[in-house]
Amino acid sequence: MPEMDQGIKRLLQTHPADVLSLALPDAEYLGTLPVDVATEPQLTLDSLLHVRYHGVECAVDLEAEARPKPDIGRRLFEYGARASIVAGFPVISVVLWLEANGAPVRSPYELHAADRLLATWHYSGIEVYQLQAATLLASGVLGLLPLVPFTQGSDPATIERTAELVKEQAPASEVGELESLLLVFAARKYDAKFAMNIARRLFMSTEIVEKSALYQLWTQQGREQGKQEGLREATTLTLRARFGELPQDIADALAHASNATLEALLANITTDTLEQARQRLGL
Repeated sequence: MPEMDQGIKRLLQTHPADVLSLALPDAEYLGTLPVDVATEPQLTLDSLLHVRYHGVECAVDLEAEARPKPDIGRRLFEYGARASIVAGFPVISVVLWLEANGAPVRSPYELHAADRLLATWHYSGIEVYQLQAATLLASGVLGLLPLVPFTQGSDPATIERTAELVKEQAPASEVGELESLLLVFAARKYDAKFAMNIARRLFMSTEIVEKSALYQLWTQQGREQGKQEGLREATTLTLRARFGELPQDIADALAHASNATLEALLANITTDTLEQARQRLGL
């Protein structure tokens, strides 16, 4: 779901204070901090905000997930611990759950060695899909409006009303960005035709979406993803033909492998052992 990841990251980059007002209302936004917090292994956060929380300077690691993932606690612990060292501030972890698909993993994350508790990491979770669209519309916070399609009550009429609100109230320099994010997220809930029809009715054109840098990036990613999925399927089927049903760790690694890795696996499929295939996948 590249469009989801890129869209949320873009919203966090362009309107961090607005999203912070949802994630941690008591915090005073001071700026942003570098999101690359480690080189080995590489750790890149969705956002890292510099805030003052109840009089204390802190960093907020604000992450967004399309759906609940079981490893989120571990990831937030790794992100937060490393970010605290790099930024020099205590780190508050907040995750926005965008879509309902099972129960989110609850805080805290605990790291154990046998019966010994080594570390505990607390984080907050906000289920955006449980919020009311009317609440975001009434908030007056323009940077939260692209999230309306994920909320309760976000029917087609509400999404169109949200687009009208952005057009009427956002500064001219921000209208295109906010509208394109709103409509791409709306297209995820409905379809691209629905989103483009809104753009056409409000702006007499789809240009505001189609000419945005983000839209162009997603279009290219969609083409590349299509090619990658074909390569991934071919690699998976060939490995199964040679080795039978694949162990779960290999199946999981294939699901996230790069084109270069998949091509290397196919090129050596007739000579590699299963262990060598594991090594190519970084296992």
